[in-house]
Amino acid sequence: MKNTVLIDTNLIIRLLVADGEFEKAIKIFEKIEKAELFAEIKPCVIVEAYFVMTKFYKFNKFEVIEDLKKIISLDGVINNEKTIILEALSIMEYKSIDFVDALLCAEGKLKNKEVLTFDKDIKKCLNRV
Repeated sequence: MKNTVLIDTNLIIRLLVADGEFEKAIKIFEKIEKAELFAEIKPCVIVEAYFVMTKFYKFNKFEVIEDLKKIISLDGVINNEKTIILEALSIMEYKSIDFVDALLCAEGKLKNKEVLTFDKDIKKCLNRV
């Protein structure tokens, strides 16, 4: 397997906003899509990309979530927690919950782990109100 690169938030933002370094970003993501380049996208990068796209650029929450799901699902993205990240994004589509809480909820559900929290949103997500 080739070396794995880490993807920074600004690369995702350039791709989704289609400005600045868009052409370079698209070439990188095309290589990732074809698994010619292997990339890891940390959950913190997804959090930041979601925040920047929805708060700064004012993109629709559902469009941003769908775009992030497509990026995470690319063949060359090899995150160990890919399924958990995708589940967290899905949870965000249907519940009023932030990504970090959705990530904990997703991992709790998918890995059958107890989540200790006082947070009502996480408890609702886990159906433990």
